[in-house]
Amino acid sequence: MIETSALGGWTALPAQARRMLARGSVGRDHLAGLAAGLLPQAAASEAAGRARLARLIQDLLCAAWAGNPLDGGLGQLLSGQPLPQWPRLPEPVADVLKALANFWRPAPDTDPWWSLRDAGERRALLLSRLQAEPKNLFWKAEAWALAWPRADWELADAALLPEAWPRTLAPLRLQASAQALLARGEAQDALAALDGLGAFFPGGSPGLRAECLLRLGRQDEAVDLLTACVLSAPWRSSEFLRLSDLMSGAAGEVAPVPGSVAVLLYTWNKACELDETLASLAASDLQGARIWVLDNGSTDATPQVLEGWRGRLGEALSLVRLPVNIGAPAARNWLLSLPEVRRHEFLVFLDDDVTLPGHWLGRLGAAAVRFPEASVWGCRVVDEHNPLLVQSVDYVPCAPRSQRDASLLLALPTLHLGQPDLGQFTYLRPCVSVTGCCHLLRTADIDATGGFDIRFSPSQYDDLERDLRVFLGGGHVVYQGHLAVRHKRRSGVVAESSPAEIGSAQANARKLEAKHGEAALAGISAGGVALLERDLERRFRLLPG
Repeated sequence: MIETSALGGWTALPAQARRMLARGSVGRDHLAGLAAGLLPQAAASEAAGRARLARLIQDLLCAAWAGNPLDGGLGQLLSGQPLPQWPRLPEPVADVLKALANFWRPAPDTDPWWSLRDAGERRALLLSRLQAEPKNLFWKAEAWALAWPRADWELADAALLPEAWPRTLAPLRLQASAQALLARGEAQDALAALDGLGAFFPGGSPGLRAECLLRLGRQDEAVDLLTACVLSAPWRSSEFLRLSDLMSGAAGEVAPVPGSVAVLLYTWNKACELDETLASLAASDLQGARIWVLDNGSTDATPQVLEGWRGRLGEALSLVRLPVNIGAPAARNWLLSLPEVRRHEFLVFLDDDVTLPGHWLGRLGAAAVRFPEASVWGCRVVDEHNPLLVQSVDYVPCAPRSQRDASLLLALPTLHLGQPDLGQFTYLRPCVSVTGCCHLLRTADIDATGGFDIRFSPSQYDDLERDLRVFLGGGHVVYQGHLAVRHKRRSGVVAESSPAEIGSAQANARKLEAKHGEAALAGISAGGVALLERDLERRFRLLPG
């Protein structure tokens, strides 16, 4: 039965592993970091326990490598034998790892590559290095890292050109090709590449293969694949979350929000983006919701855009015009103070530069129906220009930070960074915080928790700080990863932030830490991870045998 084998396998994991894997089982740094953290415990264990931990550590490294097949550094980690009783790798894998030593040649510290910052210059240098050193896996890895966030498939193709690959590393090319093909929407070809690869990577790539099957409409096969994965490796929490939602029906659910809804936006000098946001909002299923927009003293064409939309939407749209920009938290509080807004049972805050799918409110409604005890429901936010770039997922802050990062007490998880969105964050579950870009609040909770702290003006962390207060008050937030909202403001490696914006964000992070203190932040972090663990264990018990 799944309950006894998968749940028992999960609870048998070391507490340290459960805490980290509750956040997810994807991401190179996340998995490699956990593997490294388990080594001392394994080394100090008795023989049987050391053998079990050695197998888990090797499985974690194999999964990290399968997710990043061009990373020769990960391969080298896997080829070492850090413990007695280190499990023997399959012969094909061992052969590739031996060959890897000849084809992974990182650029020396003096190479101009390390000093280049301009993306165009980096791209030109990569293309020349791919020609000059066609079999050096390092340049292929760097090309992929530059290519996918920008959807630069010409550069990706140059890195994956079959004739430029050593024959002994062919499995790595097939795995990377499957990722690249799925990233550009070619699920059938991606599945064919995985079929050609066979069972090369220990444990395979169940999440990647399942996503191919789902996009091809083969859900039953995806469920069978993920079920087998969870039975054999209960530590694969990301794959389990995907499986759980497919089996429960949560993956496809759309439902009315269980009460009346007010949709609230505030804006400042983003006339074009606001116009596009309102267009996507008006074209969606609003379930009878009313809309309020607060103009924060815009000096561009925003007033004209809003008047145009009032003419089209009529009484469904109400406008508030302020003479000056009072910042995001104060603008939110102003909207919250309007009696006609407060008469609604639920409130949605939207940024003024998003693109909404037609069923966005129904997805939030489904989350509210599944988790009626929550106070806030949010979504997955992706880049407007390249949806492979995930900007925000479910957050359980990490605190206190490590000695190496002791300058701050709080860190937001970065699990979603550094990898294309290929379905690994498409799940519904409780958490501590979600982005304020698109989130649903219960009006009755406003008085209990309060509004948004104006000390976090002009923006940044005001939504996170309020979510922390919700959690400290005994509530929680829910992440609806089956809703992807596109955000026009870029983030991550393609972001363009001014020094003033960066400075303001850093200052607000300090304010947040000073407001709540080290003990409270540590309690939120521990309590958040416990929330994730309880949710996973609940799901294990709900799965049929």
